[in-house]
Amino acid sequence: MTNLDKIAAERAQQMALHAQNISGVKKPIETLERLVTKALGVVQSQGVYACMLFLFSRTGDESKIAPVVRAQLFEALKSLSIFADAQVPEANSRARDALRFYSERVAGDNLDTLLLVRDLYEQTLTYARYHAKALGA
Repeated sequence: MTNLDKIAAERAQQMALHAQNISGVKKPIETLERLVTKALGVVQSQGVYACMLFLFSRTGDESKIAPVVRAQLFEALKSLSIFADAQVPEANSRARDALRFYSERVAGDNLDTLLLVRDLYEQTLTYARYHAKALGA
């Protein structure tokens, strides 16, 4: 049995850790908090595919933090046994390839998979938001 809470906590910690080290962003932790808050809203209202599309469409400082968030969300998927045989996107994956993976493997025919990933992403982004708040305090 997979512990989604543990996966979410680990990935959220890594988001905050990596975001702190982004150069060229004036306030990286505040930018991370703002970005994951928006991404969480997208997941909740429009779904996993829309969230990934959102993260690939960022501009300005958010475009420098978005790869950190995407990379950790990709890593979260690798922790799930249902993706053991899948070519989960890597941190440097192109938008086209990553979005194809999400439309075929995550949002495909299996509703259980989509709901599992949505729950995992909601928890991960929530934790990342709180990590950013704690670091920014």
